[in-house]
Formats: sequence, structure tokens, C-alpha cells
Amino acid sequence: MPSFKVSVVTQIKKILEQEAGYLRLRTSEGDIGILPNHAPFVAELSMGKMEIESPDKAKRDVYFLSGGFLEISNNQATIIADEIFPIEEIDIEVEETLVENFKKELEKLEAEEDKKKLQKKLKISLAKIEAKNN
Repeated sequence: MPSFKVSVVTQIKKILEQEAGYLRLRTSEGDIGILPNHAPFVAELSMGKMEIESPDKAKRDVYFLSGGFLEISNNQATIIADEIFPIEEIDIEVEETLVENFKKELEKLEAEEDKKKLQKKLKISLAKIEAKNN
């Protein structure tokens, strides 16, 4: 079966490298599905779910990405991720509690810089909830 290599790295280390038959993730322009022999492509990644399906379709690994970049060339997809972890590690109850706390804190803050930092945390928690629920 046709396949391609998927590599994921962060600033700290290589997270994974495996053969895939299909890769699905969210770019800044929307969701994209990648098959073997995809044309060269570069994109900014948005927060969301990333799915890697094995070439024989027997296994599907699902992760949460908090952003980064994707480059496809020579039948290889390289992902430079801000943060990545298995979707199973997301605890919906914890994230919902964080969302409520972030919203309450935002109402109290006055400094724009502090609001922006908290809004980013809120956005990440909301994206985790969406990724886990879909």
C-alpha cells in the first residue's frame, strides 16, 4: 500500500516518526487531508486534532496540536509543532473548569497584555474541548 513518512518535532525533541497512509490536520486556512505523493506544500497549523492513519488503515493515532508549521516534500510530511500530545490525555472536565476560571479572570483584568495572554489560554482550552468532542 502506498505510504509516506510523517515526522513531528517540537523545539525540544522529535516526538514521532512513522509511515502513514493518510494524515489529517488543521491549517490556518482550514482542515487538510494528505495522501501519499502529495504535491510540495507549506502551511501554518492551527490548534486542533491531527489524525495519522496507518498505510493498511488498521490503526489511527489521534493527537492535539496547539499550532506550528507543516511542510510536505519528497513524500514526507514534517510538522514543527508548538505542542503535541495524544488526544486521550485531554480531560474535558478539567478543561471546562479552566474555561470558566479564565472567563471570570478576564472580567477582572484591565491590562491589555494580560488579557491577551489569558485569551490565548482560553482559546487553547476551548480547542482541546472541541478536538476531544469531535
